[in-house]
Amino acid sequence: MLSTPITYALRVFTRLYPTQKPLVFSGVGSTQKLANLMVAAGQSKPLLITDNFLLTSGMLDETIAHLKEKGCDVVVFDDIAPNPTFQHVEKAIEATKQNSCDSIFAIGGGSVIDVAKVVAAAVTNDKSLHKLTGLLKVKTPPLPLYITPTTSGTGSEVTNAAVISDTETHKKKFFVDPQYLPIAASLDPDLLKSLPAHITAAVGMDALTHAIEAFTSKVNSAEVDRDASLAIKLLFDHLPKACANGNDLDARETVAQASFLAGYSFSKSSLGYVHAISHQISAHYDTPHGLANAVILPRVLEFNKVASEKRLAQLERMLSGNNTASNTKELAENFIGRVNLLSRTIGIPASLTELDQADFKKITKDALAEARASYAVPKVMRRKDVEAILTSVSNGHLELSFA
Repeated sequence: MLSTPITYALRVFTRLYPTQKPLVFSGVGSTQKLANLMVAAGQSKPLLITDNFLLTSGMLDETIAHLKEKGCDVVVFDDIAPNPTFQHVEKAIEATKQNSCDSIFAIGGGSVIDVAKVVAAAVTNDKSLHKLTGLLKVKTPPLPLYITPTTSGTGSEVTNAAVISDTETHKKKFFVDPQYLPIAASLDPDLLKSLPAHITAAVGMDALTHAIEAFTSKVNSAEVDRDASLAIKLLFDHLPKACANGNDLDARETVAQASFLAGYSFSKSSLGYVHAISHQISAHYDTPHGLANAVILPRVLEFNKVASEKRLAQLERMLSGNNTASNTKELAENFIGRVNLLSRTIGIPASLTELDQADFKKITKDALAEARASYAVPKVMRRKDVEAILTSVSNGHLELSFA
């Protein structure tokens, strides 16, 4: 049966601490507008958190020059890994304190943004990262935070959470608090156009996963339904274009907007088993989060097909434009087929060959524990269900049968 306590707890939490959408600038040049807002707010010594590739490629030269022209003393921190650990965060905290930075300006993917959120809170709260881990641990407002995502998938610029791996245990640790939201964000296609097609595909499918899991969560609302379904439509329509032509700035910007909407949706409704499983895979094998989600998504949809039949049918009617179709079972199957076709079209692999069967027991245990503690899933998995999905992911077979 459905884990009623977590569903109830999530409903109460979202009502008591409703997630707010930050101010958003969108379009070419929006990063400079974001910088102007920061300066107008009185911050002049930001810690610019980014990754080494963005810094050395010259993609940030214009933004850094603009900040300096506005009188900012910019301190750059670029020691970030794809799956960041406490160690990366602690180094950034030290850089912030040593340089007396008054704000955090993050430009990068989900890893960069997650580090930036935790740094902003840790600097002002004088707590160890272990004591900040969990729900509602931020007592003092964080440093002012401004975000420009350079991938369109995580939705981190609009969520109230961050995920960082414990350096010692390698387990993913969750930091959840409304105060992790930035003051403002920018969706700048100029900083997205060089993203390789395979990464564009993986992070785009991550955004699609966010939207679908939000839409099928047992904690939903009219607002979540509206934003999640719009994100799904925008991704189906524009993600293939962004993958095929990275210089299509309209497609890039639209996918970024879809990612934003998907991120906002799941922050109000919760995620599901795709994320519960993929988090463990990323922790074990350092598999990129978006890729893991993309490969796992159709398997979990198959598992949820009966429980989420009406919801999936609703999405299929929206995408097909056929609002009179009444066979919900067939419509749900068509939607899952549509997800599989999108994956193939944009080059998502059918398997993750790095999986080792010797790790399945541990991955399964941790995935079930994460879902049980955090997600209002439409149908509860058992150990054998997770292991069946892991086997399917490792061998690339999409045919699955769940009792």
